[in-house]
Amino acid sequence: RTFSFSIAENDVRKCLEKALSSEGKLSWDEMLSERALKELPKRLILRLVRNQPIFILSRRHLVEKGILVDKRLVRADGDVFILSTFRSHHEFVFNTYQPSKRLHMRTKLTVPKLIEWANGSNGDGDKQQDGGRVSIMHPKRQPDLLEWLIKRVLIRKNPLEDKMIILMQFEAEEERVLKLVIKVQAQWRRLRSFRRAKDATLHQYEKIFDRENQIYAYRNILTDQRQRSKPKLLGEDELENPVDEWRKEETYDVTTGQKVHYYANYATGQSSWLSEEEAARLVQRRYRSKHESDLIGKKITFADVVRAMQFINGARMKYEQDPTKLSNIVNYAILTHCLDLNFDAARPIYERALKLSPNHPLISRVYAIFLLASRQAPHNNTFQTACQLLHDADVADRNQTMIKSAAEIYFRWAVLADARNSLTLLNYALLHQCVYKNYDHAEKLYRAALALDSTNALVVENYRQFSYERYPGGAYESSGPPFSVVQRSSIVEERLDWAEWRKMIDPLCPRKGFEVFWFNRFTKMTRFTAPDWKLVWENRLRRSKWIDGKTTAQSEFYDEKTKTKFFYNTYTQEYSSLPF
Repeated sequence: RTFSFSIAENDVRKCLEKALSSEGKLSWDEMLSERALKELPKRLILRLVRNQPIFILSRRHLVEKGILVDKRLVRADGDVFILSTFRSHHEFVFNTYQPSKRLHMRTKLTVPKLIEWANGSNGDGDKQQDGGRVSIMHPKRQPDLLEWLIKRVLIRKNPLEDKMIILMQFEAEEERVLKLVIKVQAQWRRLRSFRRAKDATLHQYEKIFDRENQIYAYRNILTDQRQRSKPKLLGEDELENPVDEWRKEETYDVTTGQKVHYYANYATGQSSWLSEEEAARLVQRRYRSKHESDLIGKKITFADVVRAMQFINGARMKYEQDPTKLSNIVNYAILTHCLDLNFDAARPIYERALKLSPNHPLISRVYAIFLLASRQAPHNNTFQTACQLLHDADVADRNQTMIKSAAEIYFRWAVLADARNSLTLLNYALLHQCVYKNYDHAEKLYRAALALDSTNALVVENYRQFSYERYPGGAYESSGPPFSVVQRSSIVEERLDWAEWRKMIDPLCPRKGFEVFWFNRFTKMTRFTAPDWKLVWENRLRRSKWIDGKTTAQSEFYDEKTKTKFFYNTYTQEYSSLPF
């Protein structure tokens, strides 16, 4: 016999949500799933009506699976709750009923999760028995396990929704840890945002000299606004002092409504307003001519340009025609390195050339420069390899005849063709540093490259190592530090007897023991060791004017250069700034 009955959608939904322990409303697809439909027959009840069996669908709440093992009153948040605990083979279910609000709450704990939780409690709840520790999960300790669990059932308000919730202690601990993680992440995001803002400020502002007030100020590169106080985001950090150079800037003329250009030197605080375009071009042309002559030396002629272009184009064609010939390989490697600035492509070509002729002076020198420019890891080994290659080349070609053409055609021409590229200046600086041993000119090229791009890691690291090796005992040992070190140093001591010499200290010296050095304020010469004082006095005597005492052993002289007097004893040949 077949029976039919109807049931409201809302009743079906409540029934399945209760049966499936759903935390939210079920969709129709979820309600019609196989797992959900299997729960509906469990609601069928057999009854006899007039001795006839019929089936009806119970609309009462589903009963929890398992056995009711405990029921007690508990207090939480100033109210009373009835806590019922059910146990089945695979889980514990905790139901609470709040009589004052007629509110039911439910949570469950699976047996695998319980085992994991109990084992991770560091023996909490275990006890000694017969000389050993008995786990709380032992079958004989089920009452203890029940009490242990009930003590760890928490009833509290949900701070997000302002309603009561029931959860286990480990879930509360996970929430606490999650909140800490979120807090740490928020702190990290704030720190990262601050660092980004600080980095943006470092690139947005530059230090300029206020000529009128004789102080340093700060200029916003984007808006051209100036301020005396340092931007707050910089904190204790300080911007680098401005480079002593003229720069072309752009501003807006309110009267004409057009953009106009002016020239500024932020190191000296000077500016020049030229309204005629021809005059501005003349200033630019003269500046560029002077700048290029400082970097590349003698003026290049049109014949030099033609010769260089023919040689470069020929090098490409010859390599394409015969890539196995040594001369073609060497020329194309230098071209790829210096003009194309493609270090990744140049490396295997250099290695082929070095394999074909490992002792060739030209290959050794240009490959050593390439190794230093590209800074292949490990850097210390690369530096030692480059130094050895340069030493071997110096032994084989002391007059440097084999690199002169390459230096003129590739290295120097690259700077002339692209003087605003920091890598071309880096290659040219390494040529003067490693081959010509002209460290002062290499210093100038490095600083020009850094002025173009102070963030280029290859330029920065090569300049750092070059500066480090210029100290006594280094590969590029000099008699004294470069003038850039003088600019950042302070005076330690001055004496009248020292005349133009003064003792300086470098607060950023990378080599311990060489912080103090000597500096001649007239010749700009520096020394790590004390000057030859006898020679210093003799030079002063020659340039000074006699005042008095020519008939006596003690003669007085006036040094026009230092604006000071000194005394000379003709008998003992001693000098002094004070009378004997």
